[in-house]
Amino acid sequence: MFEIQFHPADIRKPVRYFFLSRAGARWLAVATVVVAITVIAGLTLAPLGLQGLMLTSEHRRLTHLNRMHFEVLSRRVASLDSLTKRTESTRALQRQISLVLGTNQEETGLHEVILPPPFVVHQPKAHEALDRGVALFTESSALLSLADDLSAFAREHQTLVLTVPSICPIAAGEFVLTSPFGERTSPFTNTRDFHAGLDLAARKGTPVMAAGDGHVVFAGRFPLRRNARWWRFGNAVVIRHGDNFLTIYAHLDEISVKRGHDVKRGRTIGTVGNSGWSTSPHLHYEVRALRDGTNEPVPVDPRIHILDHQWTGHEAMLIAARYAPRPDFDPLPSRLR
Repeated sequence: MFEIQFHPADIRKPVRYFFLSRAGARWLAVATVVVAITVIAGLTLAPLGLQGLMLTSEHRRLTHLNRMHFEVLSRRVASLDSLTKRTESTRALQRQISLVLGTNQEETGLHEVILPPPFVVHQPKAHEALDRGVALFTESSALLSLADDLSAFAREHQTLVLTVPSICPIAAGEFVLTSPFGERTSPFTNTRDFHAGLDLAARKGTPVMAAGDGHVVFAGRFPLRRNARWWRFGNAVVIRHGDNFLTIYAHLDEISVKRGHDVKRGRTIGTVGNSGWSTSPHLHYEVRALRDGTNEPVPVDPRIHILDHQWTGHEAMLIAARYAPRPDFDPLPSRLR
């Protein structure tokens, strides 16, 4: 048995006595030790708990900031995709203009491009976007250099720029391409033959425009007795553009120019019709060009010379045009030479 006395500070108050058995004393000792350990642990862990709360708050802030950065990165990647498509389209147009004008610009003609200093990026998606941005910067700088070269060439060869056929003879939205340039099955003989131009289906009476400045060398219909193949063109207009190009507009309904007329690019020369060998109203349009070492203008894909309309498979078409062999075609009648 243990006795515990409690003496109050006021001597007028009585002393209090508490009696504990040995088991009670042991439980009291254990409780005291537990309370002491709890207090000591609380005092020790309190700073860690406070630090944990602060870290949790910081983690939430950084997570939110990281999410915002990813959203910004996603928008930047989308912008890169859009800019890449525009750059590719511009690059294709530059190659097309270069091919039409005969400048033959090559990559070796590019000026040296000074890149911005690199910096370290650890996030893979951001690193990929950075590499794409640098590549896009290089490509756009190269395009600016090539554009300057083309501008200089155009200033020095203004006559060529005006005369080269470069627009679609029918306004955009008013035609459908029904037969492209190249090998096809003839709708009249069901045999394979070479189609030297484009067939642009349109409503009868749709205006047909000159593709470039030039001189009308034929307007009318070829006599059957002189040239059966060209007689099949029906009402046709042939325009010579300088010394390098010649365009043919066939199956017309009405013709609004005469032989000997000088025409400007965009001038109406007739209307879409169904004359000659034709199954429905359409315009048969050809572009012929003088190649090195030839005296006879050779048919080329007219789509190459149409700069105001984007065709399906544009890039493949440009590559094919650069390396296409000379096709079999009907030569010009003697009266057009």
